[in-house]
Amino acid sequence: VTPARWPRVFMTACQWRAYHVRFGHAQDPAWISKQTAALGKLLGVEGKPGERIKIWPIVQLADWGGPVELAQVPIVLDHGTRPPATGVTIFHWGGVAAHWERAEALGVFYQAIRAVEKGR
Repeated sequence: VTPARWPRVFMTACQWRAYHVRFGHAQDPAWISKQTAALGKLLGVEGKPGERIKIWPIVQLADWGGPVELAQVPIVLDHGTRPPATGVTIFHWGGVAAHWERAEALGVFYQAIRAVEKGR
């Protein structure tokens, strides 16, 4: 297997660090979905059911490299869950729990996803 093909052969999930604030994109949460789309294109992943490779960005909700504003929480999660992503995780619980309103916003977002899934 050539190095260029190893992700298609060996990878089943790709969790990349979509830390928009830490990487200098604090005012551009769309950077997360742009980078995830580029990764999907590179790996040939569209986020459709049945695809073997899954992309699950790790989005930044805790302060690191600068603050994450409460108003950004649903926006960051929205960009983190756009195709080709099929899941999302957060960085990091300790930092989110220290700002409980972020944890509550995370819960509201996840409950909305659950409601949509139940309605399908």
